[in-house]
Amino acid sequence: MAGRLLTFLGAYYSHMRFNNAAPVIRTDGHAIVLDLSIGSRLRGEVVANLDVDQLGRLIDETMADAGTGFAFGRYAEPRDLYNNDHFASDSAAENRTVHMGIDLFCVAGTPVSAPLDGKVKLLANNARELDYGPMLVLEHERSSGEGFFTLYGHLGAEALDALEVGQNVSNGQQIATVGSPPQNGNWPPHLHFQVILDLLDRGADFPGVACASQQEYWLGLSPSPAAFFPECAPQALVFS
Repeated sequence: MAGRLLTFLGAYYSHMRFNNAAPVIRTDGHAIVLDLSIGSRLRGEVVANLDVDQLGRLIDETMADAGTGFAFGRYAEPRDLYNNDHFASDSAAENRTVHMGIDLFCVAGTPVSAPLDGKVKLLANNARELDYGPMLVLEHERSSGEGFFTLYGHLGAEALDALEVGQNVSNGQQIATVGSPPQNGNWPPHLHFQVILDLLDRGADFPGVACASQQEYWLGLSPSPAAFFPECAPQALVFS
């Protein structure tokens, strides 16, 4: 897995540079990075066990304090936000807690664009509480013939009608908007963005959160997408 991952990462970063990857979301250039890890606080309040309105208020106020309308949530971050049965694992002693993508918090309705040319692989509405809500997956191919996928979660529902499976999309083309609660899985408005090497035939049920005991495997299948957000240093977007 490690050798395959390193080979893939070198190829996909080169692919992005060669193809001038477009912004997934155009920010104001002043986006901050949130700490949503286990036990974290925003504006002095513990973020675990808050309802969607309370968490959304804290995130909005934190962004306002920093003079921006955009905030990132980190890749590989262990979180105690995932507190319902959807995040149960096969082990009764462990829930899924490790975030496998990068979040970008912003106002609902913000346009989401394809960073690279691709094809719509999946469209679905995972409507369970704290799931992806409306989501889509794009498939991207490189000249070598080996491809990868990008996943977009917590979207506005209109994307499911505006796109079709198999449809080609172009670098920079708007593919969706950021959704709002409760339709977006009942989260504060944000995009969950994830790179995937292999969908493992799981389709729209490919996880966005992993068990800590299995994170090496799952993060190997979903490497850091920090390169898609060059306004931040890559290490700032990865929990360590």
